[in-house]
Amino acid sequence: MITRALILAAGKGVSIGEDGHPNCLTQVGGASLIERTLGVLLDVGIQRVAITVGYGGAAVRRHVAGSTRLTAAAKRRLTFFENPQWEGPNGLSVLAARSFVTERTLLLMSDQIAAPALLRELGALPAASGPTVLAVDRDLPRVFDIDDATKVKLTADRVTDIGKGLRSYDAVGTGLYVMAPSLCQTLEQLPRPSLTEGVAAAAREGSVVGYDVGAKLWQDVDAPEMRLHAEWLLRVYGDELARPTMQADPSHAGSAAGTLALIERLLAEKDQPGYVLFSPGPVMTSARVKAALVHHDVCHRDSDYSAVVERLQQKLRPVFGASPAHEMLLLTGSGTAAMEMAISSVVAPGKKLLVVANGAFGDRLDEIAALHGIPRVTLRFVWGQLPNVREVARALEGDPEISTVAMIQHETSIGLLNPVGEIGRLCRARGVTLIVDAVSALGAEDVDVVRDGVDICYSSANKCLHSVSGVSFLCVAPEVWPRIAGIAPRVYYLDLVRHRRYLEELRQTPFTPAVSSFFALETALDELCEQGGVPARRELYRKRSLRIRRVFADLGFESFTNTGRESHTISMLRLPDGLSVDELYDGMKARGFIIYRAKGELGTRHVQIANMGELSDATIDAFLGAVAAVVGEARRAGAEVARPVLKSV
Repeated sequence: MITRALILAAGKGVSIGEDGHPNCLTQVGGASLIERTLGVLLDVGIQRVAITVGYGGAAVRRHVAGSTRLTAAAKRRLTFFENPQWEGPNGLSVLAARSFVTERTLLLMSDQIAAPALLRELGALPAASGPTVLAVDRDLPRVFDIDDATKVKLTADRVTDIGKGLRSYDAVGTGLYVMAPSLCQTLEQLPRPSLTEGVAAAAREGSVVGYDVGAKLWQDVDAPEMRLHAEWLLRVYGDELARPTMQADPSHAGSAAGTLALIERLLAEKDQPGYVLFSPGPVMTSARVKAALVHHDVCHRDSDYSAVVERLQQKLRPVFGASPAHEMLLLTGSGTAAMEMAISSVVAPGKKLLVVANGAFGDRLDEIAALHGIPRVTLRFVWGQLPNVREVARALEGDPEISTVAMIQHETSIGLLNPVGEIGRLCRARGVTLIVDAVSALGAEDVDVVRDGVDICYSSANKCLHSVSGVSFLCVAPEVWPRIAGIAPRVYYLDLVRHRRYLEELRQTPFTPAVSSFFALETALDELCEQGGVPARRELYRKRSLRIRRVFADLGFESFTNTGRESHTISMLRLPDGLSVDELYDGMKARGFIIYRAKGELGTRHVQIANMGELSDATIDAFLGAVAAVVGEARRAGAEVARPVLKSV
């Protein structure tokens, strides 16, 4: 079995911790990376460990010498080598320790974590002779950053090529090797001996074997976002990087410490969802937003909660493009609750509502108005067609009783952005109140209530703002209040004027709100601001959308519309022949992803793929890989059915 291990800890790299300190000293999961790696190696039976240091080498030596996690006996089994050329390729760090590599040696990077079971398996390989072994991961969808990963080409179990720039590959390298001494000789022959190039050269000679890690977890920790992911893996799976058993400790029953410990463990477990949502709301939320739901109990009539309401006023205004005079009315209820509040509270008796509808949610505006007996004119456009602004203008000119126009900015059911600004200018010129649904637009699309003359704009928390369901809000312009002052309420809970009175007098809501959900909303707004605000999120969504549409187009899917007004958050796609909606939905769910069936008659051949929410590049890669697999299976099954049966004669 393998008795020796070499850790490369010489390079500087992108800082993931304290500036001026080597990355291997960064704490991940309660221990420095170097301590964690050394502890695992010694636990799995490695007898001697060498560490090549360079940048910050003295700090690494002091850190290891002062470690309380390592015993004195363990420290005596360590040897340090210096790489004075640490700014060069990492193969130089291997060569600095070549006197140590007298037999097959386990080789690791200092900026990674790996399941102890994986190191134990590699350590069980014979030390005396054999080729270099590279631990590879064939499960590409779970790789955190496939673009940055080292790709590996395999023929059976033989590595035939390796490199970050490979276009065709079968696996990625984990940075874990069982290194044959001959690899040092290969590195010595290279003018710039990087480890990857050395392994590639050895692979061309047929002397590198791939070892599939299977289900065992590993993670490079060479970028700040990778450090966060490593923390998450350790929190969820523990030091063994195996799924923990969740049981409350009865000895702590009733104690505050026991309760908080259990909550922390529950959050860690639930941070890995059963399914990844690519649906247009609710969306994936960050761990920070989830954690905001857990707090000390708060009374909604206390000044502490009034402070939350006041802060939300300040944080929502810039997302709407609102002025300081605009008021934000908070509502416990989905976006449809905000829709009904706006429609039922604004149209005066004897006046009419003009509904502009080109999809399911425009139709919902009409349904709510009909339910409340509000006289209305409805301009219906074919689903997939943009509203005709001239027809809206003619309707306003031809009926002076129209006092209010209601429309959807992002018609989610078809993935189109409607011309809010043009219709807003028409309404402003005539003194007509404009209600705009920005449920799927706010936080990602170009929403500006002042510029576009929007009087009431409403949205919800659980779409582009990346918060939890059950919260909506209305941005109301100051001009609205005198217009609706004499309108008797049509509803009790959704009375716009009542909500405004409580906001003005108490900085509260008239009825008990979903307190925790508003804490989560505030956290989500903080994250939005920290990430560069709406412009940065819009650009992020634009890039995601292009990436998703490109892959689906390559697989034979067709966009439902091509108007140039398609949203950045939802792709409305027609399935290729030979693939049904049920096949795609069920196949994706079986692989851990939820997509969305299109509404109405479109649901027979169309799906919606949303890219809003807390989604990493690795998650999107995994999703696209799963789509390709489902489509491939359907095509193979179709070809099998279509294949003629030859009868013997």
